Amino acid sequence: MGTLQRYILRSFLVAAGLTGLVLTFVLSVGFLFQVFQFVMKGASAGLILQYLAASLPEVLGFTVPLALMVASLLVFGRMSTDSEIAAMKACGVSFLTIMRGPLIVGILCSVLGFYLQNYAMPRGHYVRRTIANRLALDAGVQLIEPGRFISEIDNVTVFCDRKVDMKDADGKGYTVLYNLLAIDRRDGFLREIQADRADMRAEGSDLIFTLHQGTVSPPDKGVQGTASFEEFAYVCQDVVSRSRKYLKKPKDFDFGELLAAEREATHGDLSSKAARKWQSRLRFLLNYRAVWALSAFCFVLVGVPLGCQSQRKESSRGMALGIAIGIAFFLFIMLSQALADKPAAFAWVLVWTPVILCVGVACHLIPKHQ
Repeated sequence: MGTLQRYILRSFLVAAGLTGLVLTFVLSVGFLFQVFQFVMKGASAGLILQYLAASLPEVLGFTVPLALMVASLLVFGRMSTDSEIAAMKACGVSFLTIMRGPLIVGILCSVLGFYLQNYAMPRGHYVRRTIANRLALDAGVQLIEPGRFISEIDNVTVFCDRKVDMKDADGKGYTVLYNLLAIDRRDGFLREIQADRADMRAEGSDLIFTLHQGTVSPPDKGVQGTASFEEFAYVCQDVVSRSRKYLKKPKDFDFGELLAAEREATHGDLSSKAARKWQSRLRFLLNYRAVWALSAFCFVLVGVPLGCQSQRKESSRGMALGIAIGIAFFLFIMLSQALADKPAAFAWVLVWTPVILCVGVACHLIPKHQ
């Protein structure tokens, strides 16, 4: 690699790296808000770190193409403004040679994007959903905080003044809650349960509260008044399994799973209409991921000639046009995503429109700089 190529590549990589760091931080804010909610619920540090690690591939899937677009516009806009591009051409260096380094980076980032879209991001999404379900159980059951209302259990709100973790004679753990208040709306009416003490433990998929010295008001639907009890078993069914179990969705499928599901979509027990709808969504996801992966290369292919404006006054127009192309690229993807469940719309074909437009714009602009 010559001195000129190293100079261009170094400038491009530095700009892309710094832009990527800024964009990664900005796009991570949404995940940080979710993490903050987990921290407030008392989630463990290990689960929070695992959640953040699983979120990183999805953030990189957005930031890498955008960083390459911004770097192409900034670096080659500056080089054009400082007449460096003109000097290179005067020395006999072709424009395609000038573009070679960034284009190679764009190709490598597209390969990385294919891995992120088809393997890292589906796995990360599945891990995040699993962790979120697990934390919902931990926050609502295992990590009940005294003095705070817990509403993660469906149609039940629980409050206690104090809790103590205990073990029975067999060594099994359970939690003692003092001054328990439960607001139950499961049976179609509002019921208030109070107890001086409650022994809480999980049995299978159910959560069992053994209440001591308390009252129930009203005792049953259509019955007025308050009933007292010495000991009362209060059961919340299917809490543990519902909170822990998360079934894979198409978004969680890796490339092999998605391809196999698409091939088998018409061989199940689905009706013909439902089968076509399901197959349409799977086909769209396969093409959607490929387009996202190619966006890195497309943005470099378009960004470099847009940045190389010969006059200073045109650089801002090139930047605005580049940003507009990036926005249009994502808008076309979102439009096709909205039509993914409609086989007649051919969303898996429509999603390739921004790639075709980027190639067309590049084929128009690059010869002008040769």
